[in-house]
Amino acid sequence: MLFSKQIERRLFHLANTYPFAHVETLGTSRRGHALAALVVGYGTTHIGYNATHHANEWITSLLLTQFLEEYCQHCAANPAALEETTLYAIPLVNPDGADDVIRGILPPQWKANACGVDLNSNYPASWEILRARKAAEGIDAPGPRGYPGHAPLCEPESAALAAYTQLRNFALTISLHTQGEEIYHRYRHFNPPHANKIAARFSALSGYPLIDVPDEAAHGGYRDWFIEQFNRPGFTIECGLGENPLPLDNYGKIYSEVAPILCHGLNVL
Repeated sequence: MLFSKQIERRLFHLANTYPFAHVETLGTSRRGHALAALVVGYGTTHIGYNATHHANEWITSLLLTQFLEEYCQHCAANPAALEETTLYAIPLVNPDGADDVIRGILPPQWKANACGVDLNSNYPASWEILRARKAAEGIDAPGPRGYPGHAPLCEPESAALAAYTQLRNFALTISLHTQGEEIYHRYRHFNPPHANKIAARFSALSGYPLIDVPDEAAHGGYRDWFIEQFNRPGFTIECGLGENPLPLDNYGKIYSEVAPILCHGLNVL
């Protein structure tokens, strides 16, 4: 079974098991695979989590899905947890790319979607600066990594997540990536309320240091766009260390580091 179908099946199992959870489809991939979100709770504070913008970072889909399973179990035993917050979790932003990397159709270093666009470089946060920089590096056509596309949000996956983010009006977002065991929480001059305090707590819980992404390495990412668009806390968590795709042998350790961040992210606003 395709990896994307396995993740989708786990989400629908949760929706069918717990009355406080349901699945929403925010769009489709370039090949028509559904982009699924599990929605948990009914509070007025909307939190958005996402994973696997990059094809060879598919382990983050497993991390987020396991967290959803444990969070639903927690909510079933503690219904009060559902009252303040609604979680919108999209475990697989890039289903086509992840499926092809896992099946060996695309090489292990492939980060882009199946059309060769790096989805986390396709958001309208100084995208033109990013495009010029990538072109100067020789990345001016579809390929395994770094190509930002011919226009911002030209890919259905990034366009769907951006529209869904606006529709659901997230107060905070967390994007799971690999690798580096680092946390990114700023973009340019923007300093969203409470972001520094939340980031410091994430760092203490995980042991991951806070890193300021230099301007020459920024732009075009989902976190960049969210912070710029809404001036609200947005975080990229770079999970684990090693060569992508990270080996599943390290999964337990990585999950133990990331799960406390995801728990705390639901209780900080």
